[in-house]
Amino acid sequence: MIIHNTNKFKTIRVSIYFKEEIKKENIGLRAILPNLMISSTPTYKTRKALTLALENLYGATIDAKTTKQGKLSVMEFSLEFINPAFTTLATFNEALTLLHEIIYGHPNLPKKEFEIEKRLLIEKIKAYENDKTTFALGRMFEEMFKEERYGLRVNGKIEDVEPLTYQNVNSYYKKSIASNDCDVLLSGDLSPEIIKLVENHFKGRSNKQLNSIDFETKLVETVKNISEYDKISQTKLNIGYRFPVLFSDQDYYTAVLFNTTLGGAVHSRLFTNVREKHSLCYYIASRYDANKGISYIYSGVDKDRVDLALKVINEQIADLKENIVTEEELNLSKKSIINRLKELEDNQRFAVNNLYQQVLSDEIISLEERILLINQVKPEEVLKVAKKLEEDTVYLLWPEEKQ
Repeated sequence: MIIHNTNKFKTIRVSIYFKEEIKKENIGLRAILPNLMISSTPTYKTRKALTLALENLYGATIDAKTTKQGKLSVMEFSLEFINPAFTTLATFNEALTLLHEIIYGHPNLPKKEFEIEKRLLIEKIKAYENDKTTFALGRMFEEMFKEERYGLRVNGKIEDVEPLTYQNVNSYYKKSIASNDCDVLLSGDLSPEIIKLVENHFKGRSNKQLNSIDFETKLVETVKNISEYDKISQTKLNIGYRFPVLFSDQDYYTAVLFNTTLGGAVHSRLFTNVREKHSLCYYIASRYDANKGISYIYSGVDKDRVDLALKVINEQIADLKENIVTEEELNLSKKSIINRLKELEDNQRFAVNNLYQQVLSDEIISLEERILLINQVKPEEVLKVAKKLEEDTVYLLWPEEKQ
């Protein structure tokens, strides 16, 4: 069990994670499973009955979802319950029993809910495709990682969900719950009695010692340039880069600072120069994924100013590769990251997610240690890590009226 002992919160959070490497054939199955498992149980036949039971447990909440963590697909089931110090251990035990039933208590999954959850999932996927900012990013990932698992959408596409049958979902449920690696994470102001109760209900299982770091990559021989069209008012300009710095690498925090300086904060180069100074973008930012060693820029640009936006973006990157950042600029990036980390620690769900990310990447260090490592980064180290950034894919989603 992973213990996150803190007196910052008045709630206890129990999270159960089932993880396996992402596989195309399992994407639809894992996308539908959490919602189907929580839709009905032998004791609570409907969501309404489950909601009422949670209300009677001092307003406890249970979340169920599937996420992507590097090369892993992770099904998460989380219970948040007011600390038994303010209620009773017996009531907490009731809440744990409810969570246990959602996960392990199905002799068979609820058959009458299957078609409903399948329809709702397809509607959710269609809604995802209607959000053109998210859709354009997804399309860039599909093209950039065409031969890699990273390009797969962990919450599925319609083609992953439509073929699902009750029989294969029910069979996969029994198989995955029995064989997936399983992590148990407990967060809150924890007494020995609380820990013991959770241990009585949930056991971790680590058969494969799965790590989230995705080493699958390729050499960039030529930059991909992809243009597609849709019913939108502004062009979606996304650029993907290979950036081979992973969580376990010595210069990980330098890479974080590089990304923050480039486009990860309001003082960043992309925000101040591309958006504010030249007014080229409605929005623009950069992100860095140390599970994969990639970075990407996403933006919304007027269709007539795309070429100029690309020019100014490339100028910002070229400057960071050729010239040392100023101490003032680097200090702003350090403050931005440190403040963000402190804010994460003040929200239990975010703090737990952050800790679990560290667990999956085998890099567990304290907040104080992280702040120390961030503050030690020097401007010349940012210059050195910037040179590792390599452009891979430029993806443009244009308004249909473009000739």
